Amino acid sequence: MPWRVDGPQGPREHMAADEALVYGGRVYTWDAPAVTLGRFQDPARVMAAHPHLPHAVRPTGGKAVLHGHDLTIGLAVPWEWANWTEAERRSVRLVYRRLAEPLVQALNQAGVSAALAEQTPFVRSAGKVADCFAHIAPNDIVDPRTGRKVCGCALALRESGVLVQCSLPVRLPDPEVANLFGAQVIYGEYPHLEAAALAGALARAFSP
Repeated sequence: MPWRVDGPQGPREHMAADEALVYGGRVYTWDAPAVTLGRFQDPARVMAAHPHLPHAVRPTGGKAVLHGHDLTIGLAVPWEWANWTEAERRSVRLVYRRLAEPLVQALNQAGVSAALAEQTPFVRSAGKVADCFAHIAPNDIVDPRTGRKVCGCALALRESGVLVQCSLPVRLPDPEVANLFGAQVIYGEYPHLEAAALAGALARAFSP
């Protein structure tokens, strides 16, 4: 499966590039702090207090994600790639579980301790908050030592396959946007991790 590294751009450009993926993945960075919203979120409501912060709606679901301090992954997997059954193709949960294993494998290879939250004692809900990183569901990827959410992932099931988008914080966000949605979030810090190294680990983990 081909992987590439793309340089910093804004949210609209990055979301368009992810949506255009057909087969393969990319790892990318941001040109400034920005927010992506799940496709079912209302931008006018979620961004009401910060209307001038660059933002765009993702082609995938999930909650809002603050970017600029993260490495972000876009991945398109055709249904034929993993021989998904018809039942799996209709279930976001089942598709995600098939993809979570190589994602966790790649993160560990890249030096980021990672496991599914359901394999740890750290599953929790933050209630009705907009921030993806304030909530930990059983299928989320966390640091098994601390319970801190390692990356946030969202999916969209398409006719041709599945589109996955993941955000991996590698440093602390800029202070002026750190608590953008009012939730106290503890982000991971992986200053050693570069986009090329993550893309290489992902290429190995998603090889046939």
